Amino acid sequence: MDSKAKAPTVVITNGESTAVPGLHRELGLFDLTLMLVIAVVNINTIPIIATNGWRAITLWGCTFILFLVPLALAVSVFGKLYPQEGGIYLWTKEMFGDFHAFISGWCYWTNNLTYFPSVLFILIGVLVYVAGPEHVAKAADKKFMAIGSLSALWFITLLHIRGLGFGKWLNNIGAIGTWVGLFMLMVIGILVYRHLGSAATPLNPQSFLVTFSDYPSFSAFSVALYSVVGLELGSVMGDEIKNSSKIMGRAVFLAGAICISLYLIGTSSLLIAVPAGQIRPIQGLMQAVTAVPSQVNIAPIIPVLSIFFSLAVMGVCSAWIAGAARVPFVMGVDVYLPAVLGKTHPKWKTPYVALLVQGVISSIFIYISMLGQSVNDAYAFLLKSSVVIQLIPFLYLFIGLFRLKRNRIAAILGTIGTVFGIVFVFIPSPDTTDKVLFEEQIIGSTVIMLGIALVFYGLAKRKSR
Repeated sequence: MDSKAKAPTVVITNGESTAVPGLHRELGLFDLTLMLVIAVVNINTIPIIATNGWRAITLWGCTFILFLVPLALAVSVFGKLYPQEGGIYLWTKEMFGDFHAFISGWCYWTNNLTYFPSVLFILIGVLVYVAGPEHVAKAADKKFMAIGSLSALWFITLLHIRGLGFGKWLNNIGAIGTWVGLFMLMVIGILVYRHLGSAATPLNPQSFLVTFSDYPSFSAFSVALYSVVGLELGSVMGDEIKNSSKIMGRAVFLAGAICISLYLIGTSSLLIAVPAGQIRPIQGLMQAVTAVPSQVNIAPIIPVLSIFFSLAVMGVCSAWIAGAARVPFVMGVDVYLPAVLGKTHPKWKTPYVALLVQGVISSIFIYISMLGQSVNDAYAFLLKSSVVIQLIPFLYLFIGLFRLKRNRIAAILGTIGTVFGIVFVFIPSPDTTDKVLFEEQIIGSTVIMLGIALVFYGLAKRKSR
């Protein structure tokens, strides 16, 4: 551990440590568990994994073993050792020092600036089903998607500026939407199987095997890893959780078990209802409903299911908009980013400047992603460019867990899974229209993001001297 690493000032209030004074503790065990579930279970990635057929179940299994379980153990350990605001940024600072903490925090935050738009595309793509089948084609209209995404982004951002006590209800409602929506999808899958006698995607023992000849599926492993990131999100808001050091471990393992179940149920139901080759990324889950054979009359519930899935996606975006903003907020308090980011609203006690800046930058990415690309290509770029940057902080997390000499097997498995996830993201998916452009965009966005981080860190160090 770097002896020179400095933690934020700690204040003890009613027996609880507080690294950043002025924040309100709003989240209990129930709120935190639902927040973690909605942060992890991103239904928008289920169709991407499901395009690999029943191999998707194998990919999920590898993801749970090589990442989700080690992550739960790591968060439980670090959450008890360092329960203050900052989460993975603070943990990296304690284990490796200021520079690595800055890189970790920067990556954890900036990947979300491209992730938010990708989730918002899913939200608008699902919402069009509420208006009826004649409006479904609007999901391919770049102008319509951009306006809808921007509107949703700023609604959620302003809600969280008003206060976490308000924003947490959107998280909770999103979790309920996820459960109800995936349960309805499971029922639809069962009805299809009962009427047709077989799954839409052929099922046999060989269909679960993943071999080197299936290397395009490896890129789906990166997305699967990305899909289960989020158990650490609650720790980023440590000073806004009641009895953080006591309930963090329980919330993490409870949420992890729920997430595993929901991903397996969602993927299996989708493959039973729709052939894998016909699944599309943006509207895959709703497509599973509209593609159900006429023998199973479920047309009346399509708008209802669309509403539940919309709530689920909105909850995902809400949880990450709130959690991700706390990282630049703490980094602003530490003055490694402009100090204005560390300001709280005088009335609502929220990191409003960090939330506003995050909203502005995400809005710019929504505009850029629509330049010269189809909606599907824009979505693929936003998603994949987020993966590399997102996984870098978890390398620090698992190596730090190994250095603590706790759960070393979990630390090794987590490190292996994270490295594979970063490498495999550079494998284009089969439906990528321009593979050279894809590689250039991923490499370019990664280099630019890390380069900007080095500039900010250098400026902060010069200012401190």
